[in-house]
Amino acid sequence: MIEFRVFQLEQNMGHGVARRKGLEECKNSLVALMDSDDISLPNRFECQLEAFYKHPELSIVGGQISEFIGSQDNITGIRIVPETDHNIKKYMKKRCPMNQVSVMFKKEEVQKVGGYIDWYCEEDYYLWTRMALGGCTFFNVPEVLVNVRVGDEMSARRGGIKYFLSEAKMQKYLYKNNITGPFTYLYNLVIRFLGEVVVPSKLRVKLFRLFRKKADSIDQSHHIKERKTIIKRKDYLPFSVSICVYGGDNAAWFDEAMGSIVNQTIQPQEIVLVIDGPVPDSIQNVITKYEMMCKSLGGKSENGK
Repeated sequence: MIEFRVFQLEQNMGHGVARRKGLEECKNSLVALMDSDDISLPNRFECQLEAFYKHPELSIVGGQISEFIGSQDNITGIRIVPETDHNIKKYMKKRCPMNQVSVMFKKEEVQKVGGYIDWYCEEDYYLWTRMALGGCTFFNVPEVLVNVRVGDEMSARRGGIKYFLSEAKMQKYLYKNNITGPFTYLYNLVIRFLGEVVVPSKLRVKLFRLFRKKADSIDQSHHIKERKTIIKRKDYLPFSVSICVYGGDNAAWFDEAMGSIVNQTIQPQEIVLVIDGPVPDSIQNVITKYEMMCKSLGGKSENGK
């Protein structure tokens, strides 16, 4: 049974604000994030719930992501992030250590450090940093949990003065809070200035690919395996899924993302959807489709402002 709850923002407020609204509205202590154009693998939530069950001290559980262009069969690479709390916090000194679209976390652990705060292209990195400073415990499962839709245009957008200034501000925050030292701070600034301001967009795309493991070199350790020990489903904690959509999103991709939420081996107790401003009929039709689907599964639908 899935309860589908929809909240409409009158105007587009941005990713950070929409994420914050979604988190506030979730009823369960565990919350999984989804993006409106990505696809969660069928065992994603089961993998994360198992991690929380075995290690109740964890605050947040993420995983690896594969990236594809066009079709899910066209996997172009994989973004591998560290698994253990120690290595995640070490990695945090230079790069964002969690794949935001893959995470499930304890709502109270996020809210106690201020929750999502709008920051141009950095709201997730900023949140993980505050959680680390707040004593939270991190973990990334070794398997790929989400297939992420990418393209060269996305890589090209990760540049320019505005993007660099936001990253530079983030690096200053890390330094002021003693996460990085002076050498790492300066190194990070120089690397980002060269990659985001000096380097042309076409070369930036090629450099971006260097940070991804090639699809043909991905070994089986990053694929979700059949669970050897099946924990009784009643022993898993209830959880919510928070997802946002706005008018510029692709309705077909949004439909695929929603489908990957409901077609899980372990389904959420609720889906909280934040509509970030006005949306076209094509997106509204997808929302209506899943409202009806969740009702047919024995859940209920709720609309709010």
